[in-house]
Amino acid sequence: MLLSIKFQARNRFLERGKAVEKCFKCGTCALMCPVTRYGEGYNLRETFMYDIFSSEEPPAKQNLWSCSVCYKCYEVCPQDVNPPKVFKALKEIAFETGRAPLSVVSLVKSVIHTGMSFPMSDASRRMRAQLNLPSFAPKDVDDLGKIAKNTGLERKLDILKAKRTNEHE
Repeated sequence: MLLSIKFQARNRFLERGKAVEKCFKCGTCALMCPVTRYGEGYNLRETFMYDIFSSEEPPAKQNLWSCSVCYKCYEVCPQDVNPPKVFKALKEIAFETGRAPLSVVSLVKSVIHTGMSFPMSDASRRMRAQLNLPSFAPKDVDDLGKIAKNTGLERKLDILKAKRTNEHE
């Protein structure tokens, strides 16, 4: 049985990946998913079936952010659906519409401003020194800011900030 998408922005979503309509709930994708296998509370098949096909607003679903985009599911999909492409498209829509989790937004900001996804701790610095590794300092952080500006990411972050500010007022 093929599935239909109830998402109100269906056409905009399908422009990013039309193959998603070919899914017939076989579950092969979930068999290969490392997040489903080793993570807690996540099942690729259930997320795909219920959060995407059965939801009026899939970008609002937090399970989207559990996908590690490893492409193992795509490699085994008999219908060539490409779930990672679907999740990436929904994550983009979620980000654009202010539905990205604060943790993701903070991570993006950290990478843009510091070149690192998390701050370097004193313990990490000491361990690097003990291993005779050079001190770590990200290079070309200014370039990351330029990339964020030129790709529109900076504008999306500003929109998210404004939306969250308005929600808390």
